[in-house]
Amino acid sequence: MKRFLIILIIVTLIIFTIPTVVDYSTRDQSIATLDVVEVNGLLSEIRESGELGAIVNPQQYHFNFTIIDKDEKVVYSTVDSQVTKENASIVMATKNRNTIRDIYIDDKLAGWLIIYNDISDLEQRIRERFSVVFTVAYLATMVLWITYAIYLYRYVVKPFDKMKEFAGAVAAGDLDRPLEMDRKNVFGAFTESFDIMRDELSLARKREYEANVSKRELVAQLSHDIKTPVASIKAMSQVLEAKSEQTGDEFTSGKVKSIEAKADQIDTLISNLFASTLKELEQLEVYEKETDSVELCDLIKTADHESKVVYTDIPECLIYMDKLRTGQVISNVIYNSYKYAGTEIILGAHSDDGYLYISFEDKGGGVLDDDLPFVMEKFRRGSNAEGVEGTGLGLYISRNLMTDMRGTMECTNTEDGFKVTLGFRIV
Repeated sequence: MKRFLIILIIVTLIIFTIPTVVDYSTRDQSIATLDVVEVNGLLSEIRESGELGAIVNPQQYHFNFTIIDKDEKVVYSTVDSQVTKENASIVMATKNRNTIRDIYIDDKLAGWLIIYNDISDLEQRIRERFSVVFTVAYLATMVLWITYAIYLYRYVVKPFDKMKEFAGAVAAGDLDRPLEMDRKNVFGAFTESFDIMRDELSLARKREYEANVSKRELVAQLSHDIKTPVASIKAMSQVLEAKSEQTGDEFTSGKVKSIEAKADQIDTLISNLFASTLKELEQLEVYEKETDSVELCDLIKTADHESKVVYTDIPECLIYMDKLRTGQVISNVIYNSYKYAGTEIILGAHSDDGYLYISFEDKGGGVLDDDLPFVMEKFRRGSNAEGVEGTGLGLYISRNLMTDMRGTMECTNTEDGFKVTLGFRIV
C-alpha cells in the first residue's frame, strides 16, 4: 500500500506538469509560425525601392505590419488606424510584444518594421488550451485518488471496522461470533490470530464457569451434609435440657441451652449459605400459591423462638406465597433483629394497592444512611455489624425469594431502629 501511494503521488505530479509543458510548447510554436523569409523579403523590397512606404503587393505577406520612420511616424500600415495607433512606437510595440525589425536604405537606418504577433489572440488560445489540458489532468487525478480512496475503504477501513466491531463484541462477552478471515486486506494476517484468541477466551470462560459450578455444588453438598449433624446436636440438646429440668440441675440446663442456641445459629448460617448456592445454581425452586394470610401468624410464631415480637392483627385475605420460602424469609428477618438489635420487634400489617404489607420494626438504632442502600446486597453488612457473626446473605436471600414470589421487600431506618417491610400480592 505504501508503494502504491508513492506511485500515485508521482503520477499526480506528472499529470499536473503537463499543462505547463503544453503552455511553453504552444508559445514556442506560435513564434515559429512567423515566416522569416517573408519578413526578409519585405525588408528587401523596401530597401530596393528606396522609400519606406513603397509596398507593391502587401497581400503577398501573411502577417500584418506597420512601417514607421525614425520620428516614429506611420508611413504604411496593413491594419486599421486604432491598432496602428496602439503600436506606432517602439515602446508600445515592445510592450505589446510585437516583432520589431530595423529598415536600412542606402546603409542608413530609415525606420522600423513592426510585425503584429496577435499576442492577445495567442494568449486566448493558450488559455483555452491550458484550461482543457488542466481540466483533463484534474479529472484524471481525481479518478486516481477516488480509486485509491475506494481501495482504502475496501481493504483498510472496512476490515478495520469489522475488527473494531469484533473487539466490541468480545469485550461485551459475545465469544460465539467468529471473525471472518480475508487475506486480501491489510489486516488479513491478524484476523486468524484474533479468531484464535476468541476461541481461547471462549474455552477459558467455559472452564471458569464449570469450575465455579463445581465449587457451588461442593458448597451446597457440604452445607446439606452439615445440617444433619447440627440437627442431631439440637435434638440431643433438647433431650439433655429435659433431663436437667427433671433433676433440677440448673447449671447443666444453662449450658445445654447455650449449646442449643449456638446450634440454631449454625443452622441458620448453613441454611442461608445453602439457599444462596442453590440460587446461583438456579436450583432454588419457588412455588407460589393462594394462601390464607392467617398462616403468616403461624410462620412468625415459629420463627420467634425468643418471643420478642409484639403482635398485631393481620388483615384476613388470600395472598400469593410459597409457605416454605416465606417462613425462610421471616426467619431471616427476625434472626437479624435478634442478632443486631436485641430489642422487641413491633409487628405491623396493612393492605394497600393490591398488596398485603407485613413490617418488622426493632429499636436497635438502625444502620448508617450510607449503608442502607446496600444492606440487601450479597455479602454486604452495615458498618455497625463489626464484631457480630454473620455472612451478609440473610437479607440478600430474602429479597430474592420475595422477588421470585412476585412480592416486595424494603429496608428503612426509623426514628428508633431498623424496619423491614414485606409485600405479598393479594389474590
